Order: sequence, then C-alpha cells, then structure tokens
Amino acid sequence: MTNQELGENVRKIRELKGFSQQNLADEIKVDQKTISRIEKGDLSPKFETLVSVSKALSISLSQLLAFNENMIFNNYSQHQQGGQFVAYNNTEIDKVEELYKQLLKEKDEVIELLKAR
Repeated sequence: MTNQELGENVRKIRELKGFSQQNLADEIKVDQKTISRIEKGDLSPKFETLVSVSKALSISLSQLLAFNENMIFNNYSQHQQGGQFVAYNNTEIDKVEELYKQLLKEKDEVIELLKAR
C-alpha cells in the first residue's frame, strides 16, 4: 500500500464520518496541515498516528488500511452510537499484511532509537 492509497483511505473515511480535516486534527492533537499531507500521500504517518486516526474515526486500524470502494459503510450518528462500520473486505490481504509488517518494523526502529538515548 502506498502513502497515496493510505491517504485516500483516510480522506474517504473522514468524509464519510462527517469530520473536517480540522476536526480530525484536533481529535488526534496534530495540526490540519498534517492531516492534509497524510491524505495527499505527502507524509508517511507514524504507526502511532495511524492508531490515533483509526480511534478518532471509530474504526479499527485494519479497517482503515483495508478500506476500499467495495466496502459498505454505515455512518450512524457519531454522537449517539459512535459510528458503526460494516465491511465486506475484498482487499488483497497480502497488501494489508505488507503494510502491517512495515509499520511494525518502523515501530521497532523507533523503540531502538529511544533505547539508545
């Protein structure tokens, strides 16, 4: 999965959930430009950022990574039920697994850098 594909997923889900870029940025405590850069594919988000985005959008990280046009998205009132996500996943699992491994590797690298301090 490329940064651009990931960014498109973030944008589509954010819009379906009724969030503006600023709303999402406020929710995960980053600036709006960061969300914009992620959605454009100009920024490779850290693992922790992806986890925060998925939590803010009330979906799992795997749903964020695997989202595509073949999925059904039921957007209930976020204030009443927190949103519900129903998906029929036709995404190739290999792509999701590849990105997951990449994110785990990056997380491990960050941990090693922090230990070295």
